[in-house]
Parts: sequence; structure tokens; C-alpha cells
Amino acid sequence: MPVRSPISPDFQALILCGPGLSFNTFTSTPEDFPKALIPIANRPMIWYSLDWCHRMSITRITLITPPSSRKAIEDALSRNPHLTSLPHPRADVLSPEGLSQNTGTAEILRLPEVQAVINGHFMVLPCDLISELAGTSLLETWMGQAAGTIGSQTLPGALGVWFPTKGEHVVKGEETNFVITAQLPPSTVFPHIGSLRPNLSKLVYATTTDTLNDITEDKKCLPIRHGLLRKHGRIRMLTTTRDAHIYLFPYWVLDFINQNPTFDSIGEDIASIKSYHLLPQPPITPAKTQKTDPNP
Repeated sequence: MPVRSPISPDFQALILCGPGLSFNTFTSTPEDFPKALIPIANRPMIWYSLDWCHRMSITRITLITPPSSRKAIEDALSRNPHLTSLPHPRADVLSPEGLSQNTGTAEILRLPEVQAVINGHFMVLPCDLISELAGTSLLETWMGQAAGTIGSQTLPGALGVWFPTKGEHVVKGEETNFVITAQLPPSTVFPHIGSLRPNLSKLVYATTTDTLNDITEDKKCLPIRHGLLRKHGRIRMLTTTRDAHIYLFPYWVLDFINQNPTFDSIGEDIASIKSYHLLPQPPITPAKTQKTDPNP
């Protein structure tokens, strides 16, 4: 049983449980055996995301899945011994009628059924997350940045996680992301040992490397907004990181998504708007690489 953290922020978790098209060898019939139930070390894949949330004392958890996979996931939550041994309350299962295999991640957050269950700050996670990074460290980092906006007219930003693809856990041919980051103002408080603050930066642009290649091939260059360069005198361009699909959002982001109906992907359209980029060590380890929604 997971050991709960003393931190209990007002957060809820949304875990996106797709049909697993990239796992078609195992999920040829997602209505009977969806991706979230593929066994990893004898446990259903979704167990790791649920356990990660419970260790942060986040108990308001909603699994979002297409209607075709709802019954299989609900049966597993009530019968699988690994899932039934998790602390209560049990995660809710939500299967909006408008959710399909091609629904973008940002579009999912605009679905009326999803918006109805979000009533505060929220975290979006994939169902294939196996992480060596403690979720409490992410919450402490987000709360530290949000605390800096108290008493000002500045809204707290979002927090996303990217991990390096170079090093000990190299996967040949793994998809990467292209991100541009800028330095944050120096903190007035010296970070404690183990703090993620030194790995934190401001995210100003994010896309997949495949999308980047399409842009440069079409325009024969990499277009950079002049406003971005005027605002940030020093930027970093990273090409060997990968989006872990872990996002911590303040509640106001939901209104922002509703006001921008053309946004399709969280990682490419939303994360670069007032967000922080976290490149932690050790890296996040997904069960398998998962493609983001293409949206140049």
C-alpha cells in the first residue's frame, strides 16, 4: 500500500486512457482489453498512474476513456486484486459520448462531461506513466511558483514535465520534442537539497520534432516570433527531450481552453502559454512512447 504524503493540495487528477493504437499487438480489441489494462510487471498499466496519485494524497481521480473501453476498465477496478488494494475512494470512470480515438487532448478538456467534473486545480496524466520522480516534488514546485503570484495581478502558471532522451535509458528512434525555454527570475529563497527549482525554466514554445521538420521543410527556415526574442534576451532550444504528458494546471486554464476552440493538443497548443518547463533527473520512464496530437 502506498505511503501517503503529508502534502494535500486541492488538486484532482485526470488520467487519459486511450484505446492503445500503438499497442495493436496487445489491444486489437480495445473494448475488451484496452491499453490501460496491459500488464507491466504483473500489474495493470493504470495501477502505476493511480499509485503515483495516491502517494501525493490526490484521491479525486477520474479515468477518461472512450465508451467502448468503459466496461473493461470498471470491471478491472472492481475485480483486479492490484487495483482493489489501492486506497479508497476508488477512481471514477468517465466516458464522454463525444470522445473518440482521434479526439485531441485539448479537445478532451472542452467536452462538457469533462468540464463538469473539474472544480479546481487539476493534473492531467497518461495511463502509461511509470515514474521515478516523486509526484510530491512536482506539487511542491508548482505550489512554490504559485505562491509567488499571491498579492499580485499575475495568474499562477501551469507546469509540464519533459525528460531527456539521451543517456542511460536511450531508446533508438524514440520520438522527441522541440522546445524553447527561457530563464526564470532568480529565486529569493535558496532551494533546499533535492528541490526541482534548478531544473525549472519558462516554456515559450513546444512542438514535436516531426512537426518541426514539416515546418522547416515547408518554410525553408525556422520562423521565430520577434516578440519572443524581444521579451526573452536569452533562450535555449532543446531537441532531445520528450514530453512526459504530465501537466499541472490552475483552474483558470479551463476558461482559456474554452476561449480558444482551435487548440487541439495540450503539449503543443496549451503548455507553451504561461507554463514552466521541468527537465528532471532522473528521467520519467513511460511504459512506451506515446505520440502527441499533431497540430502545427
